Amino acid sequence: MKIKRQHKFIVVCCLLFVFLVIIFKILNSGIDDTSKIETAETFTTSELLFKLQNKQQKLEGFIEKAIEIEGEIKEITFQDGKYSLILKGDSEKTFILCEMQLNQKDAVVQLEAGQNIKLKGILKGFLMDIILLHCVII
Repeated sequence: MKIKRQHKFIVVCCLLFVFLVIIFKILNSGIDDTSKIETAETFTTSELLFKLQNKQQKLEGFIEKAIEIEGEIKEITFQDGKYSLILKGDSEKTFILCEMQLNQKDAVVQLEAGQNIKLKGILKGFLMDIILLHCVII
């Protein structure tokens, strides 16, 4: 009887371990290099912010898709080991926040506020501002 109980315990532990390893790999797989993902649409900062402000032209169709954006850098920030670029639009009320991929560090440190740039990133959402993650310079 004890041996059967031990075998069941060992089998359950092994299955649990395999399940945990699979879950860990899925959660830590990360995103592919954004530069290798097909672009859904290309915008200027003004066009994208116009779509945000115009309720008829919805951006929901672009969420979780790669888009290209071209505009002027308002500010460059570094926080929690990641660089972010803030691109300005036509007004001082709304901006496009672009969190850069980690492999873009060398290119980002050479940028300056006021410079025009073209980026590709994954549109994550919007409220007052538009948020792009995993951005790469193109």
